[in-house]
Amino acid sequence: MVVLQKLKKNYEFKKVYGEGRYYADKYLVMYLIKNHSNLNKVGFSASKKVGKSVTRNRLKRLMKECYRGLNGRIKTGYDIVFTARAGSADATYKHIESNMAAVVKRAKLLREDE
Repeated sequence: MVVLQKLKKNYEFKKVYGEGRYYADKYLVMYLIKNHSNLNKVGFSASKKVGKSVTRNRLKRLMKECYRGLNGRIKTGYDIVFTARAGSADATYKHIESNMAAVVKRAKLLREDE
């Protein structure tokens, strides 16, 4: 089992939002910035525009699970934040998974050996 390295502090999220690049799809937005290390640190967020706390936490759990599925195929050395978009409250696991795969592919984060 691989333990996720997480972004936890507000200043870490702000740095990724402010200085990083972003890639958007229907249900989520991915922000990323290089962290000059050999591992990825990842964060998940959902604003109050998405819905009440139960909905936001459900979406964050879905995003974490989808990321775990992709984690072995993603290049290392990045701080990444996945943010749920306002219309994502009724999104299923498959929707989130396909959106996450699409933005990771668009950002060219997939390893070449795959």
